[in-house]
Amino acid sequence: MELYTTGYLDNGLGFLIAPRPGAHLVHLAAYLDHGVKDEHEAENGISHLLEHLLFNPNNLTGTQGKQWEALAKSGARMEAWTGKEHTRLGLSCLPRDLPRVMAFVADVLRNPKVTKQALEHERKIVLDEIHRKRHRPEFLWTLVEEALYAPPYGMSILGSPEIVSGLNLKQMKQRALDACTPERTRLVIAGKVDSAAVRLIEEHFEDWYAAPLHHEYRPVEIVPRLIGVPSRSERVTLYLSFPGPALGDPDRPATEVFAALLGGGLRSRMFQRLREELGLVYAAQGGSSHWRRSGYLFMAMDLARDRVNEAFGQLSALMRELQTHPPDHDETDETRESFALRALQESEGPGLATKLAQHWLNDEVYFPTRAARMYRQVSAQDVQAAAGYLSTQQMALVGIGMNDTELAELLEVVA
Repeated sequence: MELYTTGYLDNGLGFLIAPRPGAHLVHLAAYLDHGVKDEHEAENGISHLLEHLLFNPNNLTGTQGKQWEALAKSGARMEAWTGKEHTRLGLSCLPRDLPRVMAFVADVLRNPKVTKQALEHERKIVLDEIHRKRHRPEFLWTLVEEALYAPPYGMSILGSPEIVSGLNLKQMKQRALDACTPERTRLVIAGKVDSAAVRLIEEHFEDWYAAPLHHEYRPVEIVPRLIGVPSRSERVTLYLSFPGPALGDPDRPATEVFAALLGGGLRSRMFQRLREELGLVYAAQGGSSHWRRSGYLFMAMDLARDRVNEAFGQLSALMRELQTHPPDHDETDETRESFALRALQESEGPGLATKLAQHWLNDEVYFPTRAARMYRQVSAQDVQAAAGYLSTQQMALVGIGMNDTELAELLEVVA
């Protein structure tokens, strides 16, 4: 049985406490409902730069710096990252240190400090990160999302060198005040903890108030297009993406099972057909990604240039097969069981806090056992229905080693 303690303070801050039997540590994560979704094109990258400024231990000064130094000497660990829809500050510590960790997190969130010295220091680091990742897989996934979505969901987390170079101190200070508010904050505490932690939350956050939020509603726009990145290489990497269900949509579990059945691993249909049977590709994979307001399915192939047309045609045939004929029950059972076991496995590690927070930001409580049950209820007919998301009318293409014209010609293969 999974028992959580959840609630909201009067100021809008939400909290979720998830005791885990047998745990040795406590994992506290503060999630801010702030990310790329809150950016305009002219400031793309500001959320990520802000995370560096506020949550890099080297930038902590005064009482915040002293608090962190004491926690670090006790073995506490801190990490932070920025996503499309939220920013995370996470700490892991011994149970005895939870009161000090709570006080530290409260100080950092309630008194965000942005200095000119820290801004210039972190700007250089972020610019280096942008240039370093330009030739890594993370950047390619940015192109996949850019090809499918209009801004802000089609924008990168890191931003461009030009924009990051132009962000000023006044902008960063105002953004810190906008991002760090009780209404935007969700605290998730998992591990060796109990409901008594509510008193700590009240002690440190109950009197935290900020001006009411005025959200600018920006719809998620799907604008599929072709993005070619030409090269002289004889190798090509081709990415396909399609809009799919959001995190809280009822057909999301079936869509995950479908995407994994199609391209998730060595036993997937893509790998077996395109590599093992036909020898057309070196690598083939697929899956899905789900945010609170949208989601997408993706497929990727790494292959020789002269095999692109044939491989794309075979992949299109695979997609049509699943749209017209449900998979057999054994194949469905194997794939959905892997998702069920993954959900249960997550409940035993620090990643549980991340999963809990993703749903808690959506005002939903995530239970691993219930998630496993939902996956196990997915039928072969549900998987076939999920294949309907693969509409060529809403397909985006990214070709590494191909130009836009070559990508456009590919579409004639499925026309």
